[in-house]
Amino acid sequence: MQGGPQPYSPPPLPPRTQNPNIFAILGLVMAFVCWPAGIVLSIIARRQIRETGEPGDGLALAGLVISCAFLALTLIALIAVVAAISSVHPS
Repeated sequence: MQGGPQPYSPPPLPPRTQNPNIFAILGLVMAFVCWPAGIVLSIIARRQIRETGEPGDGLALAGLVISCAFLALTLIALIAVVAAISSVHPS
């Protein structure tokens, strides 16, 4: 025979989710601010994520892709400027 109602126990806490890699977050942010830093930080993040298994690989990949897209746009703009200058001042 049990001696009355059991004391109330709170429900268990949900499992704590792990935060994404900080370099992955910084790589994505820096992709819009300074694309060379975005490339470097995203590569560092992907290497760390591969070694540790922490979350954030999608963020790092997005930062790398966006940074490379800005690199491509910068190169296209630079080529266009050089072509425009060389057409104005022929050698």
